[in-house]
Amino acid sequence: MSGRAVGDRTIDVSNLDKVFFPEGEVTKGDVLDHYERVAEVMLPHVGGRPLVLQRFPDGIEGQGFFQKNTPSHTPDWIDRVELRTAEGGTTTYSVVDDAAGLVFLANQGTVVFHTLLSAAAAPDRPVEVVFDLDPADDDLDPVRSAARELRAVLDDLGLAPRVKSSGSRGLHLVVDVVDDEPDFDLTRSFARRVAEVVSDRGPFTTEVRKAKREGQLFLDVLRNGPASHVAAPYSLRPLPEAPVAAPLDWDEALSASFHPRRITIANVGRRLGQKDDPWADLTPPATTVTDALDALTDG
Repeated sequence: MSGRAVGDRTIDVSNLDKVFFPEGEVTKGDVLDHYERVAEVMLPHVGGRPLVLQRFPDGIEGQGFFQKNTPSHTPDWIDRVELRTAEGGTTTYSVVDDAAGLVFLANQGTVVFHTLLSAAAAPDRPVEVVFDLDPADDDLDPVRSAARELRAVLDDLGLAPRVKSSGSRGLHLVVDVVDDEPDFDLTRSFARRVAEVVSDRGPFTTEVRKAKREGQLFLDVLRNGPASHVAAPYSLRPLPEAPVAAPLDWDEALSASFHPRRITIANVGRRLGQKDDPWADLTPPATTVTDALDALTDG
């Protein structure tokens, strides 16, 4: 155990030489370095949000698990928010607002940071809608095609979607919610309606059952519930290359040469040094999800 200064805090860290990603010999210490390095661009999308942590204390080839409840031994300076579950119980999520929080949780074996789709201060109000485009194999042509169609529909509605790599096989499209009092019924209905429109434009489907998809790309809008979560921007993913779920610009996302696992722990620092963060200066949508859904319904 040793002390690591992160901002104005000193964090006890341990086992920094333990290999977390064997293929590239990426160690636990490298993982901590990553989260400290990307904190400035990651925190605007993670800070103040309830977190679901995907932990691999022995590396990605060991036993991993999802953690929602914050353990009692977590220090008091890691914030918490207690939210009701659909079953009537409660879950106490961790909430971070600084690099020290990211590094502390990474030292606990967190490889992937997932966020709920609302802020801890207003958990019943979604702040974004997520469309997950994940192919059944490594053929990205259907993903790019679906992303183009989704972008066209959302742009026409005045919602200006942003895009990031999933860090796995596909893309995530994200719409910011600027409604005064949104709820998850609204955002789920909106996501379903958009997916239905897009499914009529190509070999895409909203069919949840794999056996019924007949080789079509699944337009996944199931992540838009109050307990749903999505891999955060700049989070690592538990795959051999140590890929990063990275914000993209649209030209990059739709390029035939791009692959969602291309941005990794090994090159993300260089990328941020050479290229502005694509999500750094985002213009809020010109309309609300409520008005967009009304337009789709009337149309």
